[in-house]
Amino acid sequence: MNRLPFKQLKAYAVISASVSMLVPVWVKAAPLAKLEVPTGQALFHEYCSQCHGADGTGGGPMAKVLKTPPADLTSIKQRAQGTFPAARIVEVIRYGGSLPGHGAEGMPVWGKVFSEEGGGGKFGAAYSRKAVIELKRYLESIQKP
Repeated sequence: MNRLPFKQLKAYAVISASVSMLVPVWVKAAPLAKLEVPTGQALFHEYCSQCHGADGTGGGPMAKVLKTPPADLTSIKQRAQGTFPAARIVEVIRYGGSLPGHGAEGMPVWGKVFSEEGGGGKFGAAYSRKAVIELKRYLESIQKP
């Protein structure tokens, strides 16, 4: 029977343990990269258009019953002196942004909704991040000149 000297056996055990610890992480991480998220336009029409309108100007069918009228999302850039405030928009979509009408009283906190839509946990968090970015990109694309 061929036996490895103790030093080689110890090195083999460390390498084997290291590799076996890496494989599960790699296997779990791979599906996150392939996570399918609808386009920003599709997300907007499914989740936002009821209040903000199909064209994003704030005239959706639910606008009349809200305490705070929905914003015209096509003029975000104009209201921000000509620069689209991407980080702020991501914050508003994800957390509600501490704006009147957002959060529990009006606009849902979409980060949480998207996380649940993605199944919660790491997959839900990844799905939520991608969905929020897709929505932000769509909103940036519909800005008035």
